[in-house]
Amino acid sequence: MTSRSLIAALTSAALLVSPAPAAAQSPAAAQPTSPAPAQGSPPAGDKAEATDATAAAPDAASPAAEAPPPAPQKVDPGVFDKALKDYFDGKPRDAAGPLHAWLQAAPKTDENYAWGQYFLARSLIDLGLTHAGASYLARIARERSNPNALPRALDTLKALTDRPHDEVMIEEQVFGALDLGFLPEDTGAYVHYQQGLVDLRVGNERWANTHFAKLSETTAEASHAKFALLVTRLKQVKEPSDEIIADFLALSADEKLTREARNEAALAVARLRYERKDFQGALEAYDRVKLPELDPGRASLYLEEAWTRYKLGELRASLGILTTLDAPSFRDEFMPDKYLLRALIYRDLCHYLPAKRAAKELTRRFADSLEAVRNREDLTQDMRLRRAANAHGSTQRAARFLETLELEGERLGRYAGSFGDRLFSHLTKLYDLSRAEAVRVHDARLAEAVRQEADTLLRAAEQVRLMEYEVGLKLYERVKKGARIVAPEDEQLLSPTQTAYRFDGEYWNDELRSYRVRIDSRCIEETP
Repeated sequence: MTSRSLIAALTSAALLVSPAPAAAQSPAAAQPTSPAPAQGSPPAGDKAEATDATAAAPDAASPAAEAPPPAPQKVDPGVFDKALKDYFDGKPRDAAGPLHAWLQAAPKTDENYAWGQYFLARSLIDLGLTHAGASYLARIARERSNPNALPRALDTLKALTDRPHDEVMIEEQVFGALDLGFLPEDTGAYVHYQQGLVDLRVGNERWANTHFAKLSETTAEASHAKFALLVTRLKQVKEPSDEIIADFLALSADEKLTREARNEAALAVARLRYERKDFQGALEAYDRVKLPELDPGRASLYLEEAWTRYKLGELRASLGILTTLDAPSFRDEFMPDKYLLRALIYRDLCHYLPAKRAAKELTRRFADSLEAVRNREDLTQDMRLRRAANAHGSTQRAARFLETLELEGERLGRYAGSFGDRLFSHLTKLYDLSRAEAVRVHDARLAEAVRQEADTLLRAAEQVRLMEYEVGLKLYERVKKGARIVAPEDEQLLSPTQTAYRFDGEYWNDELRSYRVRIDSRCIEETP
């Protein structure tokens, strides 16, 4: 099995799984309206006179002195109440502009200042501007000026972690730096879990255990913490013990975890058993992975199962899974090992010409990428390697967040008229700066991930070249006198509850794991 490193795959899964957040409110439909003019503002004529007086003040001899930034206009306190009414009436678009104007004028010591930030954040989230809303919620968490608004802000931030989000702002600067003494029990448990993960990332397992020890055994956070600790311990041992495998197996049946987390635990058991050459046990663990109904599944899961069946000598079942991987759902997946495994199966069945064609298919399909590697080109510009790097791990999270920022930046343009100049200008700057940082983070992660994918491709290509040489020798090998074809294996009969259909090129999601190939062995054996 030549897939990417076991430990790297498990680490990525461990530091990603998190408890299922509460569902966010759906955005309410509202017609765009301009925010109400602030009461108490000076008439237009007075404003013009004030501008003229200000312009005459600087010394005429001095070169164009910079004018001070305009002071925020005074806003009637009633604007806050009206904006709240608009929000609760399902009009977040009408509420956002006035709330921002009120926050610009109100002192930060105002008892409603944190609530203004909170409801502005909720308005922006309901309008699909989740990153902008998260930035206001993060301010509430950092300033901690209102102990009543803080738990609600943290719960909303917790819900946003289920979507692409700014990991540094939310997980490190907010949850990773909170004082836990004044938080409710449920919120405090999640914060302990996140702070423990931050400690694990930087290698402080003892500090992480301090946080994880405060989690109740009945919470989902405790189960997620166990999974993260198990993965961390795998890095410290050369040979995983039976106890570690048993702990992963127990987590795969823990109902407090999400289905995705349970599947990750089952995959960990399967991969560890495979490394220990317990192929039958690995196959049983793969069967524990439960996918949603009619879900096409994961290409990596099927490929790993195919390698496991190959090691068990179930060549026809393994070839059937490789047929599954030819489905349109997996057409763009980066799986150079698929062609190597197919060539190995044909070789073992002494179908040498199909084996040679399968081996050549790898170099043909990945010819452009292999040429780019040999020429030492910028591999991040190779679309096949780039797509493979963006398909998993931290690079995938960075790519999704960058895509979210670009989508929300385009969506922001719809609200230019109703938000007002100040809020629209502020959010435009926010998204521009956030996107620039997201591009930097993504590019850094992409460069390393692309290098790993290129290494995987080169290893598979090297094995395929050896395979072609070996098959070429077999093609011209003389058959000794008295040799005969190996007796065919007894075909496994179908049970009364099973039905077999001839494959006609159509792929159905509920049949993807049940394809089997009927192929006879052409190998010969020598008589004694």
